[in-house]
Amino acid sequence: MKGMLRRLAVKNFALIDDLTIEFTPGLNVITGETGAGKSLIVDALQVVLGRRAGGEAVRTGSEKAVLEAVFDVNTAATVAFFLHQEDIGLEDEYLIMWREVSAGGRSLYRLNGRTVPLSIYRTVGRLLVDFHGQGEQQSLLQESTHRELLDRFGGAPLLAARDEVKRLYDTWQQARQELEKLRSSERDRWRLLDSLNYHIKEIDKAQVRPGEDEELEKECLFLRHAEKIARLATEAYGLLYESESGQPTATDLIGQAASVLHELSTFDQELGEQVAALEGVLGQLQETARKCASLRERAAFEPGRLDMVEERLSLLRRLKQRYGRTLDEVLRYREEAAAEKERLLQAADRADELEGKVKEIECAWEAAARVLSRERRRSARRLEEEVARELAALEMGRVTFQVAFAPCAGPAAAGAEEVTFLFSPNPGEPPKPLARIASGGELARVMLALKTILARVDDVPTLIFDEVDAGIGGRALQAVAERLWKIGQDHQVICVTHAAQIACYATQHHHIYKEVTGGRTRTGVRVLSGEARIEELARMLAGKEITPLARQHAEELVLRARRVVTPS
Repeated sequence: MKGMLRRLAVKNFALIDDLTIEFTPGLNVITGETGAGKSLIVDALQVVLGRRAGGEAVRTGSEKAVLEAVFDVNTAATVAFFLHQEDIGLEDEYLIMWREVSAGGRSLYRLNGRTVPLSIYRTVGRLLVDFHGQGEQQSLLQESTHRELLDRFGGAPLLAARDEVKRLYDTWQQARQELEKLRSSERDRWRLLDSLNYHIKEIDKAQVRPGEDEELEKECLFLRHAEKIARLATEAYGLLYESESGQPTATDLIGQAASVLHELSTFDQELGEQVAALEGVLGQLQETARKCASLRERAAFEPGRLDMVEERLSLLRRLKQRYGRTLDEVLRYREEAAAEKERLLQAADRADELEGKVKEIECAWEAAARVLSRERRRSARRLEEEVARELAALEMGRVTFQVAFAPCAGPAAAGAEEVTFLFSPNPGEPPKPLARIASGGELARVMLALKTILARVDDVPTLIFDEVDAGIGGRALQAVAERLWKIGQDHQVICVTHAAQIACYATQHHHIYKEVTGGRTRTGVRVLSGEARIEELARMLAGKEITPLARQHAEELVLRARRVVTPS
């Protein structure tokens, strides 16, 4: 078995105070008198799996309801793979789904102790449990579900063909959207091209060099103070090296002092170091004088140079205001603009290329859709045959079940056709959509037939049937019971029923009861076996007054069920 629900624990939910139910593999039935709370168990299962629930679900007088479902997912590969993708670990191959509903209506969701969003929580619930009740019977009336049921029945080859059709459709849609975007924005594209051309030409015309603005700023500062620089440099040069007034310069005086000290050093050798020091100072003065002379020459600039530098700086500042904070950014913008220009120039070619690609993908989709259609029609014939056999076993042997196809307009994600299940309850009447002619009891049996067939290929471990016996009686009820037991060989089945003919097939029989303790009503559960189970089956057959004949009938039902489930 592909995994199963092991335990459901519920606290402070509606009329449930504190209740725990242990489930087993196979067919688990839940019975009880009307109003005892059987529907509460189904509600609790739906809520713990992520169904919407507000503060009204919390037991009166309590702050919160807490629901916990423990699943054995040891062999549930689909569930294990999804949990691995979401980085949710398993504890000894068990998964605990835990939900808290506060009286204020807020909910908290946890998987193995990790808080998760509702979307992930619900996805896990759908992978683990499939509900089938009156609401799900109504979903069979929705033709949008029929194609999905047929595809699941078709199995791996059909699903692979459908995946290929979906992949090609997505690729086709993406190419079409890109093409439409290119076509619709053609005017904007040419307007942008004009703008980019202007920007590129403006930057190219300026012949910008990285760091040029910093160099010009320094030159501009120098040129603005050139007259003062020339005057000070001339003055310093005259004081250091060559005086126009004929006065001795610093170089002259220090040179004379060095000469005198050199002569003295013949009498006092210690003066030799001072002579060397003065000669070094003399060399520094001469070098400084040469620099002053060079600075004086530079300051004698040609007329108009300052205006040229300031004009150039003004141009560079305008470029930086438009295209970047620095000249490096301006040049980078120019490269990006050139690349965008190239892309836009290629857009026309790209549009032609995309147009061809769209047609090519459409042809590939049509070929894949034909393969999918063949698989669907092949599966439809098999499904019609198997449903006919199942319906015959469910006392509906004279009905007609057909799978009809209607073409879709243009490429679609799920293929080239819609699928509709047609049904004729009486010989001679043309098959019509289920919604137009099927009764509640007939719908229940059609859905059960489909569930029985799909159980072999369905990955959902646990199936829950809520009052699937509604509107069914006689031999048909016996056939329904056998089908539920049969599904239980591949899946865990939990069935809420009023029919003893179904309950007698249970692998485990849960009895729901209601009692008043301490002035408050509470719902409880117990597992029935032996005489207690016979007593409950007899009550289901006879009502409150259980007769010996009812007990005898109940015993016969159990014996008949044993002969079916354990044939000799």
